[in-house]
Amino acid sequence: MPEEDRLTYESKLETDESIRLLVSAVSDDWSSLALLSSPSSPDSDLRNRTLLLTQEPEDLSPLIESPELARLRENYSKPIQRYTGGDATVDLSDVKDTEAKDIISRAYENLLSILPMVSGDSPAAFGDFAPLSQFAKDHLTGNHNPLRSASAFSPKEDLADLSVQRSMLASLPSLLHFLEIAGSGKVGLSEVRRIFYLCRDQLKIMRASFRDLDPGRLAEDELIRLHGTHLLRQKWTGAKHAFFSSSGLANCGNFFEGPICERCVEFAEYDSNLYCLANLMANRSSSGGFQLELIKDAIPGCALAVVHAEVNDAKDAELSAISASDLQSTQDQLSNDSCLWSLLRHSMSRGFPHHSIGELSEASFFGKSRMDGKSYLWFTWPEIENIQEGAVASTEKPGQ
Repeated sequence: MPEEDRLTYESKLETDESIRLLVSAVSDDWSSLALLSSPSSPDSDLRNRTLLLTQEPEDLSPLIESPELARLRENYSKPIQRYTGGDATVDLSDVKDTEAKDIISRAYENLLSILPMVSGDSPAAFGDFAPLSQFAKDHLTGNHNPLRSASAFSPKEDLADLSVQRSMLASLPSLLHFLEIAGSGKVGLSEVRRIFYLCRDQLKIMRASFRDLDPGRLAEDELIRLHGTHLLRQKWTGAKHAFFSSSGLANCGNFFEGPICERCVEFAEYDSNLYCLANLMANRSSSGGFQLELIKDAIPGCALAVVHAEVNDAKDAELSAISASDLQSTQDQLSNDSCLWSLLRHSMSRGFPHHSIGELSEASFFGKSRMDGKSYLWFTWPEIENIQEGAVASTEKPGQ
């Protein structure tokens, strides 16, 4: 560890009780793992992820006290019923573009095959990447890349078109980025970990978009199963993320502990929204990375998701154009990004069906802000009381 990092680390151990408790808990976990697993060299990103856990969360008071969120605080109202799925779901037969229909069907089947190749008991999890690399090369990279012939979209209002775009633009570009790495044979444990999370999320998003794609698993996704914020922290802390040509490092700042969604199908909706904002920010961050925050109680009755980064003025102007109400007026080179914002807008109307999209935008249920050289994108979601009963989902259930 470099001297500067070592001094910072030791200083925090001496002065911060919460850091000491965290290090103690991590040490206990690592000690237990050492008794169970065979010797192996640590992955290259382990140090970075460990250091990220010790960083102090950023002060978001300027955003929380901004006029936009003050307007949200004045106008927020919780829906009578939570989103239970179905509102954004169509049949594959509703998709008029036969090529898109075929791409979605083949991609889903291939990703079902990929998931066990990157699960916790897979050969790849123990350093044998050959089966994963060969499958990715044969089915999901190069000419087999599902986005190779469909890299430009434009905002649509039709549900079938929106379902196609959600399946193609939310988590899939980042997943394919890491599968390309796997197919090249240069994959490591950090890529395997990221492929697992992205693949699991992509499958859920596709099932939630097309009800006849996998009815059996969709029925399981619709069951009550509380999903906590720990699931989001696990997969985003120190995660590498990519959206077509961009690639950067994500980190989690302020994160409340507790449930965030009631069902897998709702979590797929929530995940899709986070991926949309991450994609928008990944293309514009000055450092290539971005921060993800999940805040509760800042606005009574809801949880606030925020993605932010340092962004120069020109790139921030792009975000302002994308987040404007007239999505059709954005430039051609921003068409994919306009689709991401359109997907968020329509998702918000499902999360808060008692308001129109225009009302939600006007009341700042979702939006974009600029402060001190940083750009902020956010959306709200109805909170879940921590005392609510129900099974809790975990990453040990790779199909969920």
